[in-house]
Amino acid sequence: MLKSTIVDTRVRLRPSKKLLDLLGAQKEHLKELPANLAKVLEKNGYSIPKSTRILKDNEIVCKRPQIDVKLLDKLTANLPDVPSKVQEIDEMPEEKEEEAQTQPLTGDFLYLNDLHFLNSILIELRQKNVTNVFLYELIESCELILPENELKPRNPELEARCQRLREEQQNREYHKMTKNVDASLKHIPEDTVAYQLKSINKQIIAVAQFIFSVAAGFTFGFFGVNLMIGPLPFGFRILLGVIVALVIALAEMYFLAKKLHEYDEVLDAPKRKNKNSPKVSGVQMMQKPHVD
Repeated sequence: MLKSTIVDTRVRLRPSKKLLDLLGAQKEHLKELPANLAKVLEKNGYSIPKSTRILKDNEIVCKRPQIDVKLLDKLTANLPDVPSKVQEIDEMPEEKEEEAQTQPLTGDFLYLNDLHFLNSILIELRQKNVTNVFLYELIESCELILPENELKPRNPELEARCQRLREEQQNREYHKMTKNVDASLKHIPEDTVAYQLKSINKQIIAVAQFIFSVAAGFTFGFFGVNLMIGPLPFGFRILLGVIVALVIALAEMYFLAKKLHEYDEVLDAPKRKNKNSPKVSGVQMMQKPHVD
């Protein structure tokens, strides 16, 4: 499963029965209510007085509390930076954790705007001596839901390709470990210096052949036509040389690409042949191609 970007960045709070009971008991003192908070109360069976005004999201105006930094520093001054004892938490299996994350969250939630409005209501009620309840006492029994990345299933073709690459890597590691044990794998041409030098020489010869062929074609077009026909203008001779060299270069590139394609087919033939071969110790056997 792949994690995508966070779509809904809002912090959500699932209200507890304690919070809903308090709002239901003090509904006569609630002159205004946010639309989301009123919806949560109605869905949980609490009636709202008709005199209560329902506020839309753009109509909610509440003063956010300021954080007392000095008091916070004083309270956290004696706390250790690293806890002395770390509590061990039993981790869920990956499959169960993925299933839990993929399940959509359902139900009614309160958002930060609702909590700020609820805090301002509680302040007014405490000033009127109606109740002596603080916001933290109500939300301590609620479930806090933080925004999470959505999980997207991986592409099946990509997963199959990754699995094939992992198997090939395991096969290479297996042959590397058992090369000194199996006598048939001790002297593999690909692992010798002579084989590597031979491959480099083949590539150097192919490049040199390409350069000499193009140079010979240009020489023929520049000097040979002039000798066969007679004196020609210098610019025309250069043009003939470039045309002949270009034709030879295209032909050489075609044969070079064809040769490389045949070489790749020779390397891939043993892999296709041994694709369904039996496995040894949980690893699929794969013979290395012997290419001269």
